Amino acid sequence: MVVHRKLDSFKNRLKFWLISGLALGLNYITNSLTRIKVYGEENLTGIDEKTPVILVFWHGKLWVPAYFFRKRDCVTLASLSNDGEYITRVLEKYGYRVVRGSSSRGGGRALLRLLREAKKGATVLLTPDGPRGPIYRVKPGAILLQEKSDGVIIPVGIAASKKKVFNSWDRFTIPLPGSKVVINYGKPLKLPEGKSVEEKCHLVEENLREVQARARDLVGGS
Repeated sequence: MVVHRKLDSFKNRLKFWLISGLALGLNYITNSLTRIKVYGEENLTGIDEKTPVILVFWHGKLWVPAYFFRKRDCVTLASLSNDGEYITRVLEKYGYRVVRGSSSRGGGRALLRLLREAKKGATVLLTPDGPRGPIYRVKPGAILLQEKSDGVIIPVGIAASKKKVFNSWDRFTIPLPGSKVVINYGKPLKLPEGKSVEEKCHLVEENLREVQARARDLVGGS
């Protein structure tokens, strides 16, 4: 029985190592063969360096930001699932600090760790409709982090002229080699006091929809 458990453990480690390694290579190659154009960067660079920054984009658009923000002072969140393990391994190879947790498991502890990182000056990257959806629905995590850190939320739209869209819950998208990719920063959001968390979630959703639509217009794609 012990031998079987050790063998299963070895197989799992090997599987994670192989798949995450392949994903890392594919991510680097596909993104390096695209033409990335950034819009609205003044919305990011114009923020006081002492103000915590939380960048939010839809879960299905993760492929490009994972590459684009590599080797910067960034921290992000990954679930405790197997998918989260693959994502964690790829992002850590890129130089991210990854906090593990989600809205259903370990969320409170994860939020505290993200808060500490944000207050130390790290840029926080979040996919507010992850890790399981519903698609394009903002969960409260980013809202709570903004309130506790007294930072700002910047919505980010990502679009590609040529892409592969998978039939997953988040319509996960990978830009194809040779395509034009747009990263569009929206204006910083300092969420108004006196509003409920639900109302603030809707406000972030609206802004994400706007920057995503603008990114599609700029890239000339759907």
